[in-house]
Amino acid sequence: MVAELEALGRAVLGWAQRHRDASLAEHEQGVLDHLRTAAPGLLAAVVTAATTTLDARQPRLPEACPHCAARTRGHGWRTRRVLTRCGVIPLERPWYRCPACHRGWSPTDRTLGIDQGRISVGVQRWLADLAAGQTFRETVGLLSELTGLQVSAETVRRLTETRGTAQAEAQSATAAAVQERRAPVEPVDLPPGDLTVEVDGVMVRYADGWHEVKLGGVQAGELTAKSYVAARGDPGIFGPLLVAEAARRGALDIVDREVTDLARPALARLRPVTIIADGAPWIWNLAAEHFGERTEIVDLFHVAEHLWGVAQALAPRDAAAQATWAQARVRELRDLGPRPVQAALREVAPTTDEAREVVRRARAYVATNAERMDYPGYRARGLPLGSGAVESSAKSVVQFRMRRPGMRRSERGARAILTLRTQRLSQLEAEHASRAA
Repeated sequence: MVAELEALGRAVLGWAQRHRDASLAEHEQGVLDHLRTAAPGLLAAVVTAATTTLDARQPRLPEACPHCAARTRGHGWRTRRVLTRCGVIPLERPWYRCPACHRGWSPTDRTLGIDQGRISVGVQRWLADLAAGQTFRETVGLLSELTGLQVSAETVRRLTETRGTAQAEAQSATAAAVQERRAPVEPVDLPPGDLTVEVDGVMVRYADGWHEVKLGGVQAGELTAKSYVAARGDPGIFGPLLVAEAARRGALDIVDREVTDLARPALARLRPVTIIADGAPWIWNLAAEHFGERTEIVDLFHVAEHLWGVAQALAPRDAAAQATWAQARVRELRDLGPRPVQAALREVAPTTDEAREVVRRARAYVATNAERMDYPGYRARGLPLGSGAVESSAKSVVQFRMRRPGMRRSERGARAILTLRTQRLSQLEAEHASRAA
């Protein structure tokens, strides 16, 4: 180990003496090249020193087979080449072969955490983090440029899908536990301020066609980190994931108990939550089932889309008339609430079957969600009027990675990438908020 460090020192000193007129960028690259050359040997020396004993070449003690639990003695030594953050290193370690099930293994592999492959956990984590933001081919190039490590795009894909699938399954298990207990099962990140939960959907192209990916964002106040969950599937799949993330942020925490009858237990009051989404009934059913005190807000932008649809149906060839009618309704909705808009919708007289159907849907949409359209009251309370934040997140979190030209996702691959990306971005937002605090 000392010899490796001394050799590195001599090599770097030689570089400096040979490149007295070099720029900082050249010195920087030269030092990195020497470090990358020396790192594998140095790491191999460290691992050897940590795992080799004085009698390492003596017969190994019996070990239990990890596959069938049979006891067996060492079968010799084998060398394995492992890709690490420091480069490719050769590891010579004891090898066992089970006489019962005829499988081989090395206890040293288990100790070092390389029993599942020839790539270290550190490199696997790098690959997953990079592939959460770039294509597999881009990940290969970026890893090579930053670290000098060489892997194939297929290796990146395989490891990313394996790691992402494992994290997705763990996420689903946590969500199931929250559903069962009606309480958080992870340490609660409890920042100040009321929680805001936003929900939106974005279309992603899969191998069998286009499907909606549901995205949820959870945030407390304006200055705290936002965390994300995303999944393709019906509310039964996405809903528990969203509730589990909201629970981790404190949505199911009891903040007070209300005594209504001395003969009965006090009623628990959960942390207040503001839920912003479009008018999809499943969202509000989910909110009613899982959240306590809450404010439900239908995204103003989605209502405006319905109103513009009515304007276009009433005056299909008159853009000025469309704008005049729709903009007036949106202002009324924002400043006065839903009643003036409902009155205006009752007064219109569509002349075609298609227009009548558009007006009918708009009337039903506003009537169903009128209690969630108190926009003047929301503004007075300082609440957001729309889910613009989660809609922008739909682009940056989902579309940026999942809707590249020509992409068609498999179910397993998409699930893995969505999980890795949402967890990675949630972690980055939390780190940024921590530094800002």
